[in-house]
Amino acid sequence: MKKFLLALAMFFTLAIGAQEKDSPWTGIWYGAKGDYHLVILNNPESGYKFINFSFGDQKTIDEYFLSEEGNNLKTKIEDLHEGSIWNVNASYTIVNDYSLLVEFSGDYENTLVYHKQNIYAIE
Repeated sequence: MKKFLLALAMFFTLAIGAQEKDSPWTGIWYGAKGDYHLVILNNPESGYKFINFSFGDQKTIDEYFLSEEGNNLKTKIEDLHEGSIWNVNASYTIVNDYSLLVEFSGDYENTLVYHKQNIYAIE
C-alpha cells in the first residue's frame, strides 16, 4: 500500500510539473501596488479564465481573454469605478517563470510587474 501511495504521489508531482511547463501563465499573480490578486487558469476545453479579486475591497473585477501571441496575452477588463464603467485593455508579457509585465491602457493607464505567488500545502 505504501508503494502504491508513493507511486500515486510521484505521478501527481510529474503531472503538475508538466502542466506548469505547458502553461507558464497558470497561477496566482500579484503586483507590488494595491491588494488585488490575479488568477490565470488555462483549460484546454474552455480556454483562459482570468479572476481578479481583492480581500481589502471585497470585490472581483471582470476580465476577458482576447488573444495570445507567443509570450503575450491580451485581455479586456470591465470595472465599475466611482459610478461609471471603466474599459481597460491589458497586455501581459512573460518576463520569466515568476514575473509578468502588465501594460494597462484605456480608462486606466499604467505598467506593473506581477509576481507569481507560491501556494504551499499544509499537512
